[in-house]
Amino acid sequence: MQDPELLSHLREKSKERPLTRREFMRALTVATAAGPGLISATLSGISLTRSQRAEAAEAIVAAFGKLPKRPFGTRLGHMMVTPVCICYDWNPELFAPALALGINFIHKAGYWGQNIPDVIKRLPRESFYCDITVDNTPDHPDDYDRAYNQVVSSLEQNGLKYYDIFRAHFGWKTVDAYRIHNVSYQVFKRLKREGKVRYFGVSQHPYVPYPDIISAEIEGGNIDAMQVWFSYGTAPETEKVFAEASKAGIGMTAMKVFDHGHGRINDQFMQEWNAPGQPGRALLRYTLSRKRPDGKPIFHTCVTALGNLQTFEENIGAVSPQVSQRDGFDIQKIYA
Repeated sequence: MQDPELLSHLREKSKERPLTRREFMRALTVATAAGPGLISATLSGISLTRSQRAEAAEAIVAAFGKLPKRPFGTRLGHMMVTPVCICYDWNPELFAPALALGINFIHKAGYWGQNIPDVIKRLPRESFYCDITVDNTPDHPDDYDRAYNQVVSSLEQNGLKYYDIFRAHFGWKTVDAYRIHNVSYQVFKRLKREGKVRYFGVSQHPYVPYPDIISAEIEGGNIDAMQVWFSYGTAPETEKVFAEASKAGIGMTAMKVFDHGHGRINDQFMQEWNAPGQPGRALLRYTLSRKRPDGKPIFHTCVTALGNLQTFEENIGAVSPQVSQRDGFDIQKIYA
């Protein structure tokens, strides 16, 4: 039986009952032979058990190899991160393969209470970085206790000991709210003295035109890490101010990479980024290849929503040297 016929046969079989060990291994052998970045796509449509999905994830990790790391700006000490970070609301089955690839930054870890995943709980705390998105900033900007208690109570529940970044969630709705009424920063300073946080950041949503609020935050000098909306089609003046923030040493994270590029990309764009039929891979390569005038990257890492093994392989494959070599993509556009 030829490989396409075999896979088609196993797809139909898996609708009736779980594949046997022998059947699954035959499918996985075909998928692995397809090359790095294509394993889950080859298995697409075959219903796998949880243990079989875990084994497929192990094969993907082996094909990807460890992901290189890059400096996370200069204001965050010597922090080195992979170009894609974990988010707390990923499908839990994806945490273990992500950690195996060397991904070492967890976004929104502060939302984990007592249900922190075991695979994270077992890690030495100094082996990874994480942030807490503190929710008072836009709607309760003067509520000092609300912000302080969110951080303290979350640490009591999840046992993470401290957060590397206190990130003012959603950001500020006016420039004056950042410059004058910045209770979030006052809370941060107290928490830093207490050893519960280390750096001050923002997840700045565009309530105010980005060049204006981002410029104010650069001038303020107290932002160590910044998370911003960016995708294909972002205005040049906005990209310019992000480059200025990056040059100022701020650790830059891109978010909404797919959501706000959706509908703007086409087959030609995906071909240009050596990712035909894979919008997530193309958009991540595009975003992480954006450069400042001095040739250094604007963004050091990015957030991407991952709900299953196929989106994991598509998106994380964007930054794997092995996958990029198979795709014919020059990975130095990201890591140089």
